[in-house]
Amino acid sequence: MTNHIPVIHEDERAIKSIWYPGEDGGGYSIDPRLDGSTSKIIAYGENGQCAPVPFYAVYDLSGQIKARVPAQLVTVVYLEGGAA
Repeated sequence: MTNHIPVIHEDERAIKSIWYPGEDGGGYSIDPRLDGSTSKIIAYGENGQCAPVPFYAVYDLSGQIKARVPAQLVTVVYLEGGAA
């Protein structure tokens, strides 16, 4: 048994969506019923002072990054039973 809890960019689960707080906050999802322009969402560490800062890179359908979102601004929803 391990006590290691992975930091956001070490978590291997596939991300389904990220949402801003509030009823009309919006967000991004790989589910085409919710957001027809997002192909994937990847967690990564952006360079910060003394340590990586957790971010999400949001990709459009052509594979280009369309948004970089600081992790503290959103709630993440992972795909059920799926690794990236």
